[in-house]
Amino acid sequence: MKKATNLILAVLMLLSCGLKVTAQHTQYAMGIVFRETPFADIRGAKMVDKEDVGNKKHFELDYDEKGRLVECRYVLNGNLVPFSDRFVRAPKIKINYQENEEIRTFYNEFGHRTLVSGDVYEARFVLNAEGERTGLTFHNIEGSIIDNDFGIAKYVWETMPNGDVMEWRYNIRDELVRNRPEFQYFVTLFSYNAHGLLAQMTNLGKEGKTPTPDEANVITTKIRYNASGQFMEWSNYDGEGRLTRGMTNIAKIAYIPSDFFSEQEAAFIDQNNEPQLTNWGVHKVVYRFDEYGNEVERTFLDTEDRPTNSNSGIGIIRATYSSDGRFLATRSFFDKEGNPIGLGANKIHEYKTQFDAEGRPVRGSYYNLEGKMVNGSGGYAIEENHFDQEGRLVERIYLDADGNPVNNTQIGVHRFEYRYKNGTDMEAVNTYSVNGKKTQPNWNPNH
Repeated sequence: MKKATNLILAVLMLLSCGLKVTAQHTQYAMGIVFRETPFADIRGAKMVDKEDVGNKKHFELDYDEKGRLVECRYVLNGNLVPFSDRFVRAPKIKINYQENEEIRTFYNEFGHRTLVSGDVYEARFVLNAEGERTGLTFHNIEGSIIDNDFGIAKYVWETMPNGDVMEWRYNIRDELVRNRPEFQYFVTLFSYNAHGLLAQMTNLGKEGKTPTPDEANVITTKIRYNASGQFMEWSNYDGEGRLTRGMTNIAKIAYIPSDFFSEQEAAFIDQNNEPQLTNWGVHKVVYRFDEYGNEVERTFLDTEDRPTNSNSGIGIIRATYSSDGRFLATRSFFDKEGNPIGLGANKIHEYKTQFDAEGRPVRGSYYNLEGKMVNGSGGYAIEENHFDQEGRLVERIYLDADGNPVNNTQIGVHRFEYRYKNGTDMEAVNTYSVNGKKTQPNWNPNH
């Protein structure tokens, strides 16, 4: 009895010191819940137990004693692996909470601080007295507010009494901007279902007062999920509630979730709920994965579910990965019959990665059908990564097929120079043109 009393007293002493017993925890998930705004929490989809993760790529989400997310990682067998999607831009994100702020910092697959969404080094959320997010700004290494690669510098949110959220977005010039490329919603109303998942988005135009059609006459977009929280459907509607084609000429996308992060199948549907071809010439995309959850094949089908070629001639994309499953090793292109094809003026057939003795990707190169190295669509043939003795990425350069320095024409940069402090933090990222002069990358908001 005395031992039990002492144990109770010990627990009470811990609690009185502000500590919580076993409150901090980690969740494991195969995917991330669909998000169309950074207001929404980063949440796991298709939750699994730790012992069921095995050797599959998955997310680990750490929570503090208040139930707040403090770190999100995408890992395979304990190692970070490359990851970036629309609103989760790095394989590791740390979240620090201050009195009225939530500060997110980003780490690459090598465990070091990195830039995301263009030149964003830090995302700072403003919290109200209830801990709700009311705003967000993006900051560079120097701490200045900047535009991200969507052309957005600032978000402003208002949570309505019914739980809906209104969102305004502004660029560095304080101009109201649309939500993202190929999507022309301005002031947006987000509505959530009983599980806290995004159910509907409504465009309120530039005035923010009434439902307003975008350039494609879409007013509302609806989202559906399966029981595991995985994304199953995206559909666009006009002011009369009729299914309608959006900015990308698609009315609906129906997904079949996989056992991993990516979907197993995506089918494109027209305004009459019939199979349709996309602007790039296919109706359905079917994915195949390896044991780690890496996409190893992507096949295109027509409206009769027959193998087809896209407008560029691609019917199948195949990929291989490093022996540990962490990094892309090759990506190659084939027609619907499985014949090798070449894309573009230089007939690119394959992209290959070379690895160093530590298994890190140090060179990626493009090759044509004859196996000759050629320049890709970005005007370069080779992308090289250089690491220091501490394993940090310190330089990235672009070269042509003859090994000569060239600019990556998509961003206007030949060389990135990364400088660090305090081990993993960044001190500076310098970018240079092929003429040796400093330049600013062109992060195109219309990409």
